Amino acid sequence: MKIGLFGGTFDPIHLGHLIVMENVLNFMNLDKIIILPSSNPPHKLNKDKTDVKLRVDMVKKAIENNNRIILSTFEADNNEVIYSYQTINYFKEKYPSDEFYYIMGEDSFMNIESWKNYKDLLKENLIVFARSSIDSQSSLVKKVKETNKENIYLINNLNINISSTLIRNLVRDKKSIRYLVTDDVYDFIMENKLYV
Repeated sequence: MKIGLFGGTFDPIHLGHLIVMENVLNFMNLDKIIILPSSNPPHKLNKDKTDVKLRVDMVKKAIENNNRIILSTFEADNNEVIYSYQTINYFKEKYPSDEFYYIMGEDSFMNIESWKNYKDLLKENLIVFARSSIDSQSSLVKKVKETNKENIYLINNLNINISSTLIRNLVRDKKSIRYLVTDDVYDFIMENKLYV
């Protein structure tokens, strides 16, 4: 099977995340995507995060009707920092007959040199999704070409520039977040008084 791995804080998970995953499933002909909420992502160690159990519950609600997106709590089960290369290695060892693709946003890929063991990551199948429209001369396209690797795939056919930060700020400012998150996630945020 061809399986995508999509890690993140998902604080909260929003329609942009869901659209990216569905687009990757279609564009890359993946069999499924494993979504991995992280309890303690290395690039957000000193930032406030919603309790990981609540973030996992939001992810469950957001994906419950899509049997091609599977939740894994591998990165959420304890408060340890788990690096992306460790996650990839874990799944490759657990499912040696499957082919894995690590999904990351444009912003992450542009800073990949700051990631732990990034040279090993660049040897893996990477799917990079653009957050905004890009042209053939963009710095992202140039960076993908510079790697000169056939295992890096750029998805630029559907750009949704929604961020979890935007959603948290809208909630704090008592503004609507409808149509930015699923109805179930919206209800969960309101019931648990998150981001206020």
